[in-house]
Amino acid sequence: MNILEKNGKTIKYHIERKKIKHTYIRVKSDYVHITTNQKVKDHLIINLLNERFFDLYDKLNQKQVIKDHEIRLWQQTYEFHLEPGKFEYQISENHVYCKYPKLNAVEAKKAIYKEEIKMMVDYLRPQILNTLHQVDIDELTYKYKYLKSKFGSYHRRHQDITLNTFLATIDPIYLEYVIYHEYAHHKVFNHSKAFYDVLDQMMINHKKIQKTLKKMEII
Repeated sequence: MNILEKNGKTIKYHIERKKIKHTYIRVKSDYVHITTNQKVKDHLIINLLNERFFDLYDKLNQKQVIKDHEIRLWQQTYEFHLEPGKFEYQISENHVYCKYPKLNAVEAKKAIYKEEIKMMVDYLRPQILNTLHQVDIDELTYKYKYLKSKFGSYHRRHQDITLNTFLATIDPIYLEYVIYHEYAHHKVFNHSKAFYDVLDQMMINHKKIQKTLKKMEII
């Protein structure tokens, strides 16, 4: 872990090098994680961090960390109660009571996220189908996974959409946006003007939602 100081303020950062083309900066719970190409020099990363220093510093200080005894569902935080047993859960007022085979809060929460996002997709389905009909797109199969690097993806070969179950922790409008975004890829695979023209027809305010979603960190 490294430390960068500027005007009496500090941020911690870690550089991870991979065989990738671009550089990605993500704000974790208490540090900044940079993923970049193996050939990118350290001073270039530091220059980039200095350019965004105060924005990153503010995000680190504003970041809310969900504790083991808490769970966030659809932008609301609940007290989380876990006990061993066959998986099931119940939401009562500001509490979530969960049984899970292992006393593993992280795994139990991910299981809940998956169930919640499935139910929300079912709830949104009539509206989504109506929108898809207007742009002449057929409904695809959904898959659900907890991902660390993206909110969703469209698989052209398998003709399905993968949704990140992390979306169950934030406002449902972002799930709706990700669904339409991936369906737009079903019609236009790249991010060309034609792609955004399709997305414009499905969700008028998608640009504002996308801008906010890009600032969110998957934790």
